[in-house]
Amino acid sequence: MDPEEAVIILKEAPTTVVSKVVPIDMVVRTRKDVILEKILKIATERMDPGDSFVVRCDLRGRKYIKSKEELIKAISNVLIQKLNVYPDSKNPKWVVQAEIVGEDTGISVLEPHKILKKIS
Repeated sequence: MDPEEAVIILKEAPTTVVSKVVPIDMVVRTRKDVILEKILKIATERMDPGDSFVVRCDLRGRKYIKSKEELIKAISNVLIQKLNVYPDSKNPKWVVQAEIVGEDTGISVLEPHKILKKIS
């Protein structure tokens, strides 16, 4: 199923245990170099020079990535240097998300409204 379709369905569904849904563009091996390479590839296809972004990272387990702050900084630096975009945590045009779960990492480059956050 298309990840964005799934978000729409969940948005309309009565849920009590789901508080956040992030569509995933790609699942990669949890290695910093692979994560950076694939995020840059997706971001290159979507972002334009001068766009703003925020990087968010959820880390479950520290076997492969020790610090989410270091990964966020590395992703931000690559995007700034390669794409001429700028960080903006208050009103970003794009959310760059890394969902690290053990040896697998889901990555996304999304507009903020495509992420579902339910408030109970």
